[in-house]
Amino acid sequence: MKRSLLRLTGAIAIFLLLAPSRPFAAPPPGLSYDEIVRVVINATPPPPGSFQTDLAALQAPAVASSPTPAPKKRGISLGNIASAVLGGNVGGAAGAIAGDAASNAIGNAMDAQLGAQFGALAASMRGFLTPHLLRYSYYNGWERIDDVTAQNATIRKCDAGQVITLDLAKKTYAILDPNSEAAMTSARPAAPEPRKGRDPGAASATAAPGTANFDVIATTRSLGSQRNENLATVGYDSTAAVAVTKSTGSCRDGSFAIKTTEYYSTLNRPKVTACPLRRAPIPQTVNDVMTPPQSSGGCRPTVTFHQSGPAIPTAKLPLYSLVTMNAAGGPSPAPAASGTPSGIGFLTERGNLKTLDATAAGLFEIPAGFAKTP
Repeated sequence: MKRSLLRLTGAIAIFLLLAPSRPFAAPPPGLSYDEIVRVVINATPPPPGSFQTDLAALQAPAVASSPTPAPKKRGISLGNIASAVLGGNVGGAAGAIAGDAASNAIGNAMDAQLGAQFGALAASMRGFLTPHLLRYSYYNGWERIDDVTAQNATIRKCDAGQVITLDLAKKTYAILDPNSEAAMTSARPAAPEPRKGRDPGAASATAAPGTANFDVIATTRSLGSQRNENLATVGYDSTAAVAVTKSTGSCRDGSFAIKTTEYYSTLNRPKVTACPLRRAPIPQTVNDVMTPPQSSGGCRPTVTFHQSGPAIPTAKLPLYSLVTMNAAGGPSPAPAASGTPSGIGFLTERGNLKTLDATAAGLFEIPAGFAKTP
C-alpha cells in the first residue's frame, strides 16, 4: 500500500514538472475619461454631446475682468453668473462670483428652492458654480482621480490597503487606510468660507438630526439613441415627484420635483476592488439627492420609490447626467413653467474615453521625486 502511494505521488510530481506552466491571466483592459461637473442655477445647461465644446471653453485662457468697478446698486444676478459660466467666460465669471458671492448665490438659491433641510448638500455644492475638470483612470481594480482644476490626485488601491493622495503642485504624497478615508474627499475642491449673515443651511447642518418620509413617484421615458463622444448612447428622462411628510427635528414637510436626463453608453461602470463606497462629486441620480452628505446633523429621510416606465441601465456608464431640482408649493410638485429654466441643476459630462492596458500601471504609483508629508 505504501509503495503504491509512493509510486502515485511520484507520478503526479513528474507530471507537474513536465506539464507546461499556465501563465496568470492578464488584467482586463482599463478605462480612463475626463469629466466636467458644475452647478447650474436658473439657466439652460449645455445639451448632450457638448463635452468637447465645454472642455475647450474651460481650457481657454481666462478673460480679464474689466478694471472698472461695478455700481454698488447693481448687485449680483444668479442669471448673469450662470450665463457667464455656461458661456465659457470662466475668467469673467470668476471675479463676479468669488468668495462670499459664490457661496451666497448657491446657498440662497438652495434655501429658496428646497428649504434648509438640504443645507448640507448646498454647502458641498458651492465650489462647483464654475465648471470643474476631473480625470478618472481605472485599471486592475484600482482608481485614480485627478482634480485638474485643483492640481491634486487620489489613487485608490484598496486590495493593497492603500489610498494615496498626491499634491501635484507641491509634489508631495500621503498614504491612508481605505477604511479611514473621509467621505467625499476624492475629487472634492476645498470648501469655501461660510456665508456671512443668515445661513439656514449651516444652521440645519448643526441642528438636531431629524427624520422624515420621502415618498418618490418617478416616471421614466426613453429619449432614443444618440452618438456621444463617437459612442452610441441611449437617453432617458425621469421625472420624480417627492412628498416630504412626518418630519421631525431639522426636516421640514413639503414637496419638490427632480428631473433627471441621462445618456448611457454600452460601457460598464468601472469597479474598484473592495473599497468603501465613494460619493460622486455632485448628485447624478435621484438617490444622490435623497441622501445628501451629513455632517453633525441634518435631515435623515426614509425613502420610498415608486417607478414606472422603461428600466434604466444603471450598470452602464452615463456620458451625460443632468439632475434638476425645483420647489413646489402645493401638495405635489408642479411642472416647471415654460421659458427660462428654473431650479438648481447638477450637470456631469464625460468624454475623451480611452482604453488602458498594462502600460498604465505607473499611473497608480507614487511619482518619482514626490516627498511624503509628515
